[in-house]
Amino acid sequence: MNIIKATLVVTVAMALGTTASIAQQGQGGSMLDMKGMSSMDMKSMGPLQKSSMEAMDRMNKAMMQGLMDQDPDLAWMKSMAAHHQGAIDMAEAAIKNAKDEDVLKEARKTKEENEKSLKQLQAKIKKEK
Repeated sequence: MNIIKATLVVTVAMALGTTASIAQQGQGGSMLDMKGMSSMDMKSMGPLQKSSMEAMDRMNKAMMQGLMDQDPDLAWMKSMAAHHQGAIDMAEAAIKNAKDEDVLKEARKTKEENEKSLKQLQAKIKKEK
């Protein structure tokens, strides 16, 4: 029971942190500028971490921008298209930096699946406009 409670507390804390970061990004901030990230020394991060954080920052901004479409269907599709592009970018970072063959295999699979999903969404978005 204590493990379940602890897991729930951590999950809620993470969700609140994500909500705060999204709200801050909507005010012109970025993931790399967040208070929680400011204590991190970007210089100590490896290429994978830097590339992934940059990809997440671009993805989050694009997702929020997509959600601003007045049409709820287009808003969701645009946001998800940005999400898939972010996954592609992060997978590419892993492909460039990972050493473990299982990780590389998963990153390639992730990239391929998200490229397919992105193309499908882009076609639907184009059709809806």
